[in-house]
Amino acid sequence: MKRVKGVFARKSPGPSTPKFAEQLWDKYKDPKNAESIGPEGVEAFCADIGLEPSDVHILVLAWRLDASRMGYFTHVEWTNGFAKLSASSLPELKAWLERTYQETLHGAKAMHSGADAFRNFYAFAHRYCRDDNKRNLDCETACAMMSMMVSPLYPKHVEQFTAYLMKMNRQHGINQDEWMCFWELCRSVKDDCSNYADDGAWPILLDEYVEFVQQQAKGK
Repeated sequence: MKRVKGVFARKSPGPSTPKFAEQLWDKYKDPKNAESIGPEGVEAFCADIGLEPSDVHILVLAWRLDASRMGYFTHVEWTNGFAKLSASSLPELKAWLERTYQETLHGAKAMHSGADAFRNFYAFAHRYCRDDNKRNLDCETACAMMSMMVSPLYPKHVEQFTAYLMKMNRQHGINQDEWMCFWELCRSVKDDCSNYADDGAWPILLDEYVEFVQQQAKGK
């Protein structure tokens, strides 16, 4: 394909350049705040790259840029994050996001040290998606994030756990420990929870979830 200038040019993948990062920044930054890309800029970026704002690949981008607030990027986050990416055009960036996502999933499925990357990604989601100054992630958002992130790996646990949370109508949400322990449960406990060790090491929320699964199996 013929090369053209600008952020849409296709060329051989390579390290992201400061120029490319600044081109994007100048296009999407908040006109009222030059140090921030806000929700409108994020939506415009998503439209240009061909992804929905709710797509998991946008969460991957936020993770790799170490963004601190959902729907926003600071200039420092953008500049420092893009310096670590391998893309110098939007098509390359989209391909890089897909590759990074698939590699992260593959590492988690393989159950080797690569699972640490997914664990970090999952931990980031709790911090990133919760409301400002809140320690807990509201249940509706937690269910949406689990469905998006964990369902490709452990669909049955996600289906059961989100059903349990909705039934409980838990008002105070999910804290970081409960969030991370659910991931560990998915990795170590069977879908029917028959090998769950009720030894006090799990949060009460997960003890109650296991009881819910076992009662469902008995038709209660």
